[in-house]
Amino acid sequence: MKKWLFLLTVCCNCLVFGLPIQDRKIDPAALSKLATALKIPSDADLIEETQKQWLRKPGQERWEIAELSPDQRLFVLNWAKKQGLFDAWRPLYSVYDKALILGATTSCMQMRLDFLKQLYNEGIRFKEIVWLTGDRPLDKRVDGLTDRCKNESEAAHILWEETDLPIEMRKIAVTFIAVPMKQEGSSLKRPNTEDTIVAWLQTSPNPCRALFISDQPFCGYQFAVIKTTLPEEYAFDLVGQGVDPMSHPSAAAITLDSIARWIYQEHVTAHKNRKAPIRE
Repeated sequence: MKKWLFLLTVCCNCLVFGLPIQDRKIDPAALSKLATALKIPSDADLIEETQKQWLRKPGQERWEIAELSPDQRLFVLNWAKKQGLFDAWRPLYSVYDKALILGATTSCMQMRLDFLKQLYNEGIRFKEIVWLTGDRPLDKRVDGLTDRCKNESEAAHILWEETDLPIEMRKIAVTFIAVPMKQEGSSLKRPNTEDTIVAWLQTSPNPCRALFISDQPFCGYQFAVIKTTLPEEYAFDLVGQGVDPMSHPSAAAITLDSIARWIYQEHVTAHKNRKAPIRE
């Protein structure tokens, strides 16, 4: 019990690397309720068990995760809805130096660009747009544009060029960060969120107020990755469009996967340990 409670406090008390403009946490009591309902013993190592039970398998993509049983699905989705994990995350300020769109499947990247467009139409301003993408090969099961380009980075260029944007927004400087696939043994692994942020930092951007664009239910995990990866000279906000989880057949399993990553990353931040990064 003491060990679990200690790990839960990570969700509320962690050291900060990058400076979040709005800090985001999972309620420890609510997380305890979720873990108990899903049969994680109260005396277990919460990080270890959620990595083992909730995280998708190595090499598996989110769209390949099998859904939970109907009863568990309903419980998890209701729990996550009460915690606001499907609600939109909104910016605190009206002016940022840079807006950074996190790479994803083509449909999610389009969603993220559309959300940034919505924010612009609402008066949110930024001086530069940065796409943080990787050379992940497109997958016909979840990606569009497979007949026009080969990977996520190339797709981002097409989405940017072909999306109907306000004239003044179109004039904003845009930068594309494309991170190559990573060699691991005899196979190639796609770049993850941290890889793309590190690649951007290697271009030596000036310390700034950054607005990262994601979507639910991935905002929490990616927020934690950014907080761990950015130097403290950078202030950042993370925003994302809300979703209807009932429309996705594996929504509950994907949500648990995201939560496991979120609390693990907070644990990493709290212990200043980046030697064992989470799988993505």
